[in-house]
Amino acid sequence: MSEKKSDSTEHATRAPRTDTSRMKVIAIVTIVALALGLFGGWAIAALSQPDAEGDVWVIGARGSQTSVNEIVLTDPTATVVGVTFDGERQATDAPISKVVQEWDDVFGDTTPRAILVGTSAAGSHSVVVTLGRPEATADTLTFPATPVGGSEIPEFTAGDSTLLIDGAGVLEAGDLESLTALGG
Repeated sequence: MSEKKSDSTEHATRAPRTDTSRMKVIAIVTIVALALGLFGGWAIAALSQPDAEGDVWVIGARGSQTSVNEIVLTDPTATVVGVTFDGERQATDAPISKVVQEWDDVFGDTTPRAILVGTSAAGSHSVVVTLGRPEATADTLTFPATPVGGSEIPEFTAGDSTLLIDGAGVLEAGDLESLTALGG
């Protein structure tokens, strides 16, 4: 009987776990789980999204506006279509966020040529420019732009618009100008 008494005495002398220490353990476990979840989710999303690849990229938008030094696409499509001409000539799509994130990896210090074509009540508008790294907001995509061929960027606001980015230099200046002449 004395052994049982010592066991019960031993249990009674242990300090009971406080709610504070239990809460600390729960908080630490929660923080670690959240950190792993956020990193894991980011890693899975980055690996599962296709790369932003293509010789020519096509971005549609519900509207566009040009100024002396920029092009703004309003409500751009969620995906960019990339068309490759080498090898297996194919089209792929990538989230527009991926294109914005990978801009520096794809273009580095170069500025790709692009054609913007849009329509308004006054007719169709088009311009050939070189583009800088875009900045995105919830409903716009803004590119720093420089005119090609020494002319100024004509200022216009258009409805439905398409931006064609020549990512590989496959279109020569004459090709770009011919395409914009067709657009008006």
